[in-house]
Amino acid sequence: MPIKIGIAICLKWVFYLLTLLQVASLSADPLMKKDSYSCSSQQLYICKNETGKVALVFIHGWGGRALFWRSQLDYFSKDYSVYAMDLPGHGDSKMVKAEPSISTMAGGLENLVKQIEANHIILIGHDIGGYIALSLAVSEIGREKIEAIFAVESMVDTKVSMPRKQYKRVLKSLQSNFEGTARQMTLDLFSAETDHKIINWVADSVAETDQQLSLGLLNDFMNMDMSSELSSFQGDLVILNTEYNPPRVDRLKSINPKVMSESVGWSEHFIFLENALLFNEVLDELIKTHLESTGDMRKHSPQ
Repeated sequence: MPIKIGIAICLKWVFYLLTLLQVASLSADPLMKKDSYSCSSQQLYICKNETGKVALVFIHGWGGRALFWRSQLDYFSKDYSVYAMDLPGHGDSKMVKAEPSISTMAGGLENLVKQIEANHIILIGHDIGGYIALSLAVSEIGREKIEAIFAVESMVDTKVSMPRKQYKRVLKSLQSNFEGTARQMTLDLFSAETDHKIINWVADSVAETDQQLSLGLLNDFMNMDMSSELSSFQGDLVILNTEYNPPRVDRLKSINPKVMSESVGWSEHFIFLENALLFNEVLDELIKTHLESTGDMRKHSPQ
């Protein structure tokens, strides 16, 4: 075999192995401990790194937890202050006495927002977290400090369109076997190619969340209508959904003309976990575009 051809083949194998290592590290990324942020718990479990003049607050969805956003906390902490919190009753946060609802979850985030020194706050909410973000944004403190919302796999409409019979079947199954049903519902949201460590980690989190809290929050979600909140929000609202879950943009724009929609291709519900590299790059560009449009790009660099 000629030497040049042999070298070329060796180089191809080196690049192939490096690619495999990179993919493996990205797949395991959400499960790895990061040094770019710290987490602590009193009543509420909060992860944060306060390094930038613009703050990003990541809000998990139904049955989730703050550390679902590990990859994003690590990636964006270079340029921004970043925060993620276990919503009340989720993960390591204490349960609240009030009835579980979208507004209750938003209320739990209000104290966090009050403590953030930055006056330009961007919310990133996944699933029901997108609606919690909207509820928070139109609160008294939200109107003062929250400039934008990025709703991830969320905000398809201001209310849920699932047929009542279908919802009753899901509810009955959750009531009779919450852990098993919640786990299976979560497993169905992942692609077969996803790292099973990630899948089981997320499924365990959803299944282990308090049943009464989860069902109460789900019931509020199924009966909500957030048209008023959407109409009231004055900031930028970008819906970042996959192709299989497109938002009703025309209807949403008729309520609030500032609504925008961006597609992240044919991925699954937990795209920020399954393809963190792509998601982070897309979100990063969208955040920069928002800051440029508001004239706050000067705040982009860390303190």
